[in-house]
Amino acid sequence: MKNIFTLLLIAMSFTTFAQEKIEELEQYEIRSYAPQKSGVKDLVFEARIDNLTEILQKNLTLGKLTDVSFKIYWLSPSQYQIEVHGLPKGFQEVKSDLIQLIKGKLEFVLPESFSEKFKAYTLKAEPVADGKLIRAIDQTYTMAVPEVDILMDKTGTLKTVETRAPMSVVKTEFFHSPKSWSNGKLVLDKIVLNSTQGAVKISSTNDIEYQNVNGIGFPSKITIKNVAESKVPATAKEKEKTVKSETGTVIRFSKYEINTGKAQRYMDSKK
Repeated sequence: MKNIFTLLLIAMSFTTFAQEKIEELEQYEIRSYAPQKSGVKDLVFEARIDNLTEILQKNLTLGKLTDVSFKIYWLSPSQYQIEVHGLPKGFQEVKSDLIQLIKGKLEFVLPESFSEKFKAYTLKAEPVADGKLIRAIDQTYTMAVPEVDILMDKTGTLKTVETRAPMSVVKTEFFHSPKSWSNGKLVLDKIVLNSTQGAVKISSTNDIEYQNVNGIGFPSKITIKNVAESKVPATAKEKEKTVKSETGTVIRFSKYEINTGKAQRYMDSKK
């Protein structure tokens, strides 16, 4: 299943500023943890998807595979390259598909500015029982996602983002907590995305575990669980029933190398 939340974030990345400042968004930005705030400017790390080698071997004719994995090179503010290791030479289409799989999870490793995603929207805030509701509205009528509701609780912590488009509604819940290494800042522990596509309800949960690398927190594991439910209409012989299917995977991150200059040298070698 494609990561709908990642597609949404991409769709909302624009460049024109068109709203008044919202204090809750600014404060949430300040209180949220990101390795970049601790001075990370040059980063190299590896990622592996559980059972990926076996799945590829079973479903595709690729020849001999050995520990298919990813190596990511990142430079501040947002330049990166992803290598796929373990595949034979060639197979560029397969490599491109695999890169897209891991690319959607880089936001968990190096979170981008949350408020930047709404720069092209007109923002309006209003108090609600649980905190404050911020409405982001596309007054240009040109965006794929014309309306977004952002709910902050009474402590100024992001709780939900709900997007409305002509054919779909997607609601994403966020769960945070401070860690021993985060200097009191909020670290994203989990997101739960719920959407409806026609008669199918889809829930996707990403649980994130962290490791402390020289005083800086990075994901060590992301456990992904997807559940799809659909209604089967009643017939003359059977009552209406619900059909449920579950899929999931685990992505593991390791071998973080911080500010060694390796990412810079790698980028320079590709010029």
